[in-house]
Amino acid sequence: MPKVSVIIPAYNAEGFLERAVRSALGQTEQDLEVIVVDDGSFDATGDVALRMAQEDRRVRVLRNQQNRGVSTTRNHAIAAATGEWIALLDADDSWLPERLTAMLLACGGADIVCDDLLVVKKPSGHATAIEYWSLFGWVGRKLREPHWLTLAEFIRYDLGLLKPMIRRQFLEKHGIRYDSNLRVAEDYYLYVDLLAAGARWNQLPKGYYLYWRHTDSLSLSPDAVIRQHLLSSKALLSEPAIRADPRVFAALQLHHRHSRASIARHAVSELGRQRDLLAIGHLLRANPDYASLLVCKLARHMYMRAVRRVQNPRRRVPARILDR
Repeated sequence: MPKVSVIIPAYNAEGFLERAVRSALGQTEQDLEVIVVDDGSFDATGDVALRMAQEDRRVRVLRNQQNRGVSTTRNHAIAAATGEWIALLDADDSWLPERLTAMLLACGGADIVCDDLLVVKKPSGHATAIEYWSLFGWVGRKLREPHWLTLAEFIRYDLGLLKPMIRRQFLEKHGIRYDSNLRVAEDYYLYVDLLAAGARWNQLPKGYYLYWRHTDSLSLSPDAVIRQHLLSSKALLSEPAIRADPRVFAALQLHHRHSRASIARHAVSELGRQRDLLAIGHLLRANPDYASLLVCKLARHMYMRAVRRVQNPRRRVPARILDR
């Protein structure tokens, strides 16, 4: 099978980096390299990475002299990669052992291969069981067999949390890299660029990627992510390639509308907590569409809750099964 370069950007990740690296080294597919980039950490992240490189020659360690952000850090790793495929892994996440084997078996004719993502809630207190649920189930899209994912579907279901494996030759041919100006939602817009450039994305129904929820994760900062989506989706709506495909354009318009609805909900909620009804009135007068956006968002929220109860029940398993 072709060689895989696993890239792990790491910033102040001493508490969980070893788990991520070991999950990559413990794959049933052994022809790989693991590139850890210490993004100017202030803790012992670099020491952990260097120790693991001494233990296993497949681990390579790079370092940014100062914190550059995840986009620049991933670009640094991609430039150093030697594998045919680039596999993305965050320092606070991990893989199940058969992940690479499953994806490599499905890489024929694909430029991108991805599995479902299992969102894992860490146990609190003295709990010994872990809750996890499927990202595709969460967004209301159940897959039972491999599926060629389109750009319109990617945008419609807001699948930026996914961590695919990308053919390095496609990145090089089209000169596609992470936008170094983005500190959040950077994955989402890389994937949009890839799909807009014609990348064929083979989406597998089963999940092998464990997305561990942490309170200090950037991806859990909803205000920053939503505001970035608001800016970036507005810019994309003027792109000729986006406007040329009615399905993609409609999906992006809806995505932009959902971002505005989230901004509206957040603003009204903050003023509501302050019991400032006068300010809420001023806000709604200044943004006449906020009322309809809030109604639509509430209706969508109720609908998705019903869908998730049926399609995506949370599963509980012993912590030792996933935390390895």
